[in-house]
Amino acid sequence: MTQVTDRIDPSTARGGRRVFGLWKCPIYQADCPGADEHLPVLRELILEKEKTDPQAADFGGIDAIKSSQTLLTWDHPSIDWVRGEILTAVTALTTDVLGTAAEEIGEHAIDMEGWAVVYRSGGSLRPHTHHDSAWSGVLYIAADTGEKEEGAGYLQMLDPRPAAIARAASPGTVRFAPRPGRMVAFPGWQPHQVRATASDSDLRIAIAWNVGYREKWTAMS
Repeated sequence: MTQVTDRIDPSTARGGRRVFGLWKCPIYQADCPGADEHLPVLRELILEKEKTDPQAADFGGIDAIKSSQTLLTWDHPSIDWVRGEILTAVTALTTDVLGTAAEEIGEHAIDMEGWAVVYRSGGSLRPHTHHDSAWSGVLYIAADTGEKEEGAGYLQMLDPRPAAIARAASPGTVRFAPRPGRMVAFPGWQPHQVRATASDSDLRIAIAWNVGYREKWTAMS
């Protein structure tokens, strides 16, 4: 979300001077309850849909297939579970930014879309952002990374400040292991990439998603 500097009143600081932080990047991580029940079902749903999805295609990944972005509209209890976990993540992130004002957020206040990504042996995804969303995230469904190559298949968060990297002032890449049932969510502007899955691995399947706010919340972002 965008922090608007004219909301800061210099008169509240001594002598009209104040130091404040910008570019805060909240990251949500959770190992979702109920995963053992829903992940095997989701895996089969995704692989079966891949056979008939006319929009399934390579999308800038290498050896990775992205489904159409209608996954969250599928009529299935396991998809309902995914939607609930996304809403939980969005509420937690928005609370971190807005505090108690986020308590009014429900599915009525947001638009969400999701899609499956199926990575096969060596599959990866180039650095990118989801610039047209407020929040984005990924839920791992199956994640055999081969366990033979350090960091294979990991989600990598990149410092969004190029100058910080150039001046060696960056903490560097932050990695998240692709564990089944794990949700990782972040602002849409946060650059990220996926390291190549190990060459000896089986399928790695994830559900990626975007969330945007409807008019009331857009005005507050």
